[in-house]
Amino acid sequence: MKILVVNPIGDDSWDESDKQFFKSVASPKTEIDVKSLGMGPPSVETVKDFEMVKPLVKELTLKFHREYDGIIINCFLDPAVDELKNILDKPVVGPGESSLALASIFSKKIGIISIRSEALELIKQRCISLGYGERIVSIRGIGIHVVDLKEKWDKVRLELIEESKNAVKEGADLIILGCTGLAGLANTISEELRTPVLDPAAASLKIIESLISLNMKRWRSLNVR
Repeated sequence: MKILVVNPIGDDSWDESDKQFFKSVASPKTEIDVKSLGMGPPSVETVKDFEMVKPLVKELTLKFHREYDGIIINCFLDPAVDELKNILDKPVVGPGESSLALASIFSKKIGIISIRSEALELIKQRCISLGYGERIVSIRGIGIHVVDLKEKWDKVRLELIEESKNAVKEGADLIILGCTGLAGLANTISEELRTPVLDPAAASLKIIESLISLNMKRWRSLNVR
């Protein structure tokens, strides 16, 4: 199977590292391509950023989707995911919805640790719209912006551990890392906390591989939604 990962940001600085991460968790026969928008904000942390990237994500995806069996929009806020589901017959998933779906099977008390910004309110709204609002007992953020994550990896790890501990104190028995820029840190945080920690990028990859393997399509010619 061949999967397109869309990075909904204006530069390609994350593309190669994201590709290597997805390949590290993909099944052996899964092919991964990563494309960024070529324009737009360097991260999606505000309502303005979120609204700005949605049409750009949609445009890029519709341009390239025919070459792929499925699409991942690589941002925890799932920009344009719902819109694309209503257009394409192939699987389209976001890390937010994927990690929440898997977490809800494993736990009834979920904590989310993301970036301390307007994104926290957007995450809350997304959780509610997907029907998981009652399961979310904590939504917290670290004080490091997405564009600075790579340069401050040690500080990122320490803040994630601290905020995850706070989420556990608030009742969470599973933590979701609520930003795909934190990919690769789940196991480290889990071992430190002795608590399950879910990586949303990895979750989206496993969900879409399963949907493709199960031949899940939307039969639009039959007007079946």
